[in-house]
Amino acid sequence: MELAPMRLKNRIYLVGKRAVRSSVVFMTSHPVLSSFLVALGVRVVVAISTGLLHKGVLIGDEGQYLVLALMASEGKLTSEFWSGYGESLFESTRTFMWPLTTLFRLFGPSRIVGQLLVATFGAVTSACAACLASRFLRREYALGAGLIVALFPSQVLWSSVVLRESLIWAGLAAIAVTVDYSQRSESGLRTALLTVLLGLLFIATVWLREQSALVALWCLYPALLVGRSRLRIRILAASCLLIFAPWVVGLGPGGSDYARDAMGSMGSSRAYMAMSANSSFAVNQSQSTSNSTDSSISEGLEGLEGLEGLEGLEGLEGLYDCSALLEGQGRGSDEIGAVASRLIDRERGEWICIHDQYGVGRLVDNRLNTSFQRIPGGLYDTMIRPLPRESGTDSTLALAGWESLLWISLYGLAAYGLWVHGKGHRVLIYPTLLLFAISISGAVTHGNLGTAF
Repeated sequence: MELAPMRLKNRIYLVGKRAVRSSVVFMTSHPVLSSFLVALGVRVVVAISTGLLHKGVLIGDEGQYLVLALMASEGKLTSEFWSGYGESLFESTRTFMWPLTTLFRLFGPSRIVGQLLVATFGAVTSACAACLASRFLRREYALGAGLIVALFPSQVLWSSVVLRESLIWAGLAAIAVTVDYSQRSESGLRTALLTVLLGLLFIATVWLREQSALVALWCLYPALLVGRSRLRIRILAASCLLIFAPWVVGLGPGGSDYARDAMGSMGSSRAYMAMSANSSFAVNQSQSTSNSTDSSISEGLEGLEGLEGLEGLEGLEGLYDCSALLEGQGRGSDEIGAVASRLIDRERGEWICIHDQYGVGRLVDNRLNTSFQRIPGGLYDTMIRPLPRESGTDSTLALAGWESLLWISLYGLAAYGLWVHGKGHRVLIYPTLLLFAISISGAVTHGNLGTAF
């Protein structure tokens, strides 16, 4: 009588063991598909769980995209909305806003709809990582690369909330995969078609974040020249892409116009990124509060389901006193009188005063040498910090600190992989250049800790 339960347990154990073994075999045999499915499943679970357990948005910036999508889906997004800022933000992020608005029109304004869209693109990024890794690693290691993107907490976070970051990284990863296909192409026609595809991916990424798209374009140009054959066609195609693609979207030939303007406002970028950020490393930061709330925001909030946490979005009023900020920098009253009027009327210059929608004001040093001097410390801030010892009593920062240690170990593994595989695999050129370029640009322009996402 006792043998029957034992046999049943053994059978269940064997069936379970075979199922696990079959799953492992399937996943290692199909690393790209497996990475996509795991990443999508995890993000959907997180999206649903946060919707049930947390009222409102997890990250404040979600609110502006949800409100914009709602207003656009109802035909209320006009030039008067948020004093024109709303329409401008919609246009500058249209690759993200168009599908989000369409989903709102089809299924109604709900945060979970946007989360599922973002989760899908987060899964695409994971699949692209596995696809690239499979070009020079065994399948099990390619699966590991995809699962890193699929399962790391910060990766899950920013691709489970309604932010454009998920689409940006999906675009950069898709560019990397397309560059790899172009490098392997021996057909002139196929090379030309892939160049056109790269141009379209570039434009789509420009309509998410211009600087990310330009960095990607500059990095992919040398990568396109190391294909297997037809060097002349590659030089022509890559040069046309580099010159004309940015020109089409108003950034100048090769992005020269945008780069020239950006070089003179890197200090402003750091300041805007740091002001009011919990993870900022800003200095000389003063605050004043604004009690006004834009009525158009309140109007938009009423139509969104389950987003009660958005009421804290403030209006755009409240310039801070630039003279007070200049005094804080140790300037005399005569110098303040001569300089302050020039700063208030100009958005660009070596010294300017800026403010955000919460009324935070700050004197900004836009000098080029100051920005370049920030590179060593900026690399530490954006690529390494926070460390566990910096967290104090902040549990969220503590978790980010422990994950940061995992990323540091991955940096070491990546460096080892470049040493072992770099000479024989063209596919690594673009990702390596992109990592380097993003690191340097982040060091001179970011005002947040790197693990904010």
